[in-house]
Parts: sequence; structure tokens; C-alpha cells
Amino acid sequence: MKKIVIVVVALVALVAVGGGAWAALGGDDEATARGTCGTATYELSRETDDGGLEVTFELQSSAPGEEWEITLTQGDTPILTGTRVTDEDAELDVDAPADDAAGDAFAVEAVPAAGGETCTASVG
Repeated sequence: MKKIVIVVVALVALVAVGGGAWAALGGDDEATARGTCGTATYELSRETDDGGLEVTFELQSSAPGEEWEITLTQGDTPILTGTRVTDEDAELDVDAPADDAAGDAFAVEAVPAAGGETCTASVG
């Protein structure tokens, strides 16, 4: 019985130390903003993964083939600008690598070309 207690205590200690090390060394850092604008829904995410910083913007619109003007900024610096078109599922996805040294504050503005409500979001 004593051996079983010792083994259980050792396993609990191992899991606690391993989990703490994972959180300190290998855990991902993520921030997400979600919302709606007009007939669209969106999600802006910032994630630190494998030593790199990446930002993702996803938009679900009401129709395929819609054009959106996207401006993605890190701090005050634009890191991606341009027109994107929703796919056959009325979605558009934008992924952009970011500069770790420039901070973790991101903002996006998505303007529908046909008019309508502008989608804006920020994380950081």
C-alpha cells in the first residue's frame, strides 16, 4: 500500500512539473475578438506559436463573390492591405505573419465594396 501511495505522489508531482514547464516554455499565447457587422460575422486572432507571431482574420458574409477591402495593422503600421473576395461558402480568411518586436496589438478594418457596414476589430 505504501508503494502505491509513493507512486501516485510521484506521478502527481511529475504532471505538475511538466504542466508548469509546458506553460512557461511551450504554451501558446492567443487573443481573439469576435463580432458582427451588418450581415457579416468576423473573428480576429493573434497567436504566438513556435516562436512566431501570426494574426488571422476570418469573415463570414451573406454571399459568395463579395469584395472586401481589408486593412490589417500592427500598432500603427499596416501589415496587409488589399481586396479579398468571399469564397463559395461566403467566407474569407486572411493570415499574416507579424513582427515580434513590433508588439502584439492588432486591428483590422474590412469595408464591403458594395457598401454597407464596415467591420472593425482589435486585439492586443
